[in-house]
Amino acid sequence: MMKLVGRNLSPYTRRVAVAMTLLDVPHAREYLSVTADPERGLELNPVGRVPVLELADGERLIESAAILDYLMELVGPAKSLVPAHGRPRRDCIQLMAIGSGVLDKAVNAVYELRRRPADKVHEPWRQHLLRQASGGLAALDARAAAAKNGHWLLGEQISLADVTAAVTVTFLRVMVPELVTDGLYPALYALTGKAESLPAFQAHPLEKP
Repeated sequence: MMKLVGRNLSPYTRRVAVAMTLLDVPHAREYLSVTADPERGLELNPVGRVPVLELADGERLIESAAILDYLMELVGPAKSLVPAHGRPRRDCIQLMAIGSGVLDKAVNAVYELRRRPADKVHEPWRQHLLRQASGGLAALDARAAAAKNGHWLLGEQISLADVTAAVTVTFLRVMVPELVTDGLYPALYALTGKAESLPAFQAHPLEKP
């Protein structure tokens, strides 16, 4: 059986866990914090990051985008959470990129506050990161608002774009709440609520920091 390594506090790990459950891919979990156990992180991944997906034969895949690409190939086009070709595929990948970009900027903003001494925090840089994240959130909200009849970002079926967007918002509500205050992105919040009500999301709740 495959094993997914990483905590659900990591939004990158959580989106893989949710995707694996949506796809009915059996897997075990190792809930690793690379902050608490950096040596284990480096043992599994040359750059000491999670998620890591360990396959049944011992092969290890790193980085959520690469892991998700493998999973989509594993289940085949009929079950894939990424459209097979054309504009829908490009849209899905672009929306995933926006969601991942928001996470990257938000995580760096968190580190600026939590990993530096107070007198070393560079607030202008943190605000720049937050502005970049806000731009991505606005783009996702616009796409969600354009969805017809309360559909998902790409139509009637949930995709990895939706998983990424919802995981992102839920993470921000805990770690960077100033980015997702009430009323800012109503369509995106509605999509997140819809996603988080699904059993696949509820099976992998965001951990407390």
